Amino acid sequence: MKKDFIKTSAFRLITYLIFPIFLSATSAEIVLRVAGYKPWQIENLDVAVEPKGNFFTKDVELGYKHLPGKFKVTLNGNYSFHATHLNNSLRITRAIETYNTHSNKPEIWIFGCSFTYGWSLNDSETYPWLLQEKFPSYEIVNFGVNGYGTLHSLIQFKQALQQGKKPKIAVIAYAGFHDRRNTLLRARSKQMAAWNKLGILFQPDARLADNGSFTYSMAKLEYREFPLMRVSALSHFLEINYNQFEEQLYQSREVSLAIIREFHRLAEANNVKLVVAGINAGSAKMLEELNAGGIATVDISVDLKIPANNNLPHDLHPSAVANRQYAEKLVSFLQRPDSPTAIKFDR
Repeated sequence: MKKDFIKTSAFRLITYLIFPIFLSATSAEIVLRVAGYKPWQIENLDVAVEPKGNFFTKDVELGYKHLPGKFKVTLNGNYSFHATHLNNSLRITRAIETYNTHSNKPEIWIFGCSFTYGWSLNDSETYPWLLQEKFPSYEIVNFGVNGYGTLHSLIQFKQALQQGKKPKIAVIAYAGFHDRRNTLLRARSKQMAAWNKLGILFQPDARLADNGSFTYSMAKLEYREFPLMRVSALSHFLEINYNQFEEQLYQSREVSLAIIREFHRLAEANNVKLVVAGINAGSAKMLEELNAGGIATVDISVDLKIPANNNLPHDLHPSAVANRQYAEKLVSFLQRPDSPTAIKFDR
C-alpha cells in the first residue's frame, strides 16, 4: 500500500511538474535556436607572442600591464604585427633609438584601451604615433593598454603625477564599453575568459558610492558560467539577460561618469588641460553629459562596420586607416582656435 502511494506520488510529480517544465524548456530551446540564439562557445584565442610567450605582467595597482620589450604578435597563424614597449611598459610613439636622450618638451598624455594602444597594428600605425609626427615640439605619451577601462586611466594618471611628471594636456579616449570594464561585470569577465592564456589578469573593480563618488578594489578576472550554457541556447539566453540586468544594477555608466569627473578634478588641481575623446559610437551620450558639465569633449569615432576601418578577418580592432582618422580628428580639435581647452601649438 505504501509502495503504491509512493509510486503514485512519483508519477504525479513527473506528470504535473517535471514533464511540463521539461516540455517548456525544450520548446523554449527550439524557439531560441530558430531565432538565432546559440549555446556559448568560448573564444578560441589564437595569439602567439614572440619572444616571451606572455604579453602581460602583474601590477599591484593596475592589475596588469604590458611587459617591456619588442614583440612580434601573430593572430590566427597568418597575420602579424610588431609592438615595442618601453621599460615603463608603455608603447612607443616614435623610433625607439630616439628615447636615448631625455626630452624637455611639454607632454600630451593619451589614455585608453586597445584602441589607443593600437592592438593589431605596428608601432608607426597607431594614432598616438601619428600625433607625435604631427606635433614634433611635444612629447606624446601613449598610456593605452589592452583591456583597460577608464578606472585604469585614472590610476595611471595618479601614478604619473606622483612621480613628479605633469603633462600640458591629458586625453581620455573613452568608449561606451569601458563602463562594464570599470565595474568588472560578468559580461566583461566572459569576454576576457580566453585572454588569461597570455598571463592571469587582475583588474580594479569600482562601485558607485552613496555620495555620487566611487570606491574600488582589485579583483581577479575569472568567469563562472551558467550551468549547461555551452550546450543549451536557453541557458545562454538566460545568462545574457542576467548580464544585462547586472549592468543596470551596478550603474556602470554612472560609475564611469564619476571616474571622469574625478579625473577632471585632479587635472584642474594640477593645471592640466583635459579632453575626453569619444572613440566609438557608444560614447555619444557620455560626451554630451560631460560637455554640459564643463568638460571638453570631442567625437573622434569612426564607423568600424566599414571594412577598411577594421582588421577583419584577422582581428576586429580599428585598422591603420581608422587610426589615421582618429589622429586627424583629434589634431583638428586640438588646433581649433575656439577649442574649449584653448590649446595652442607651436608651428
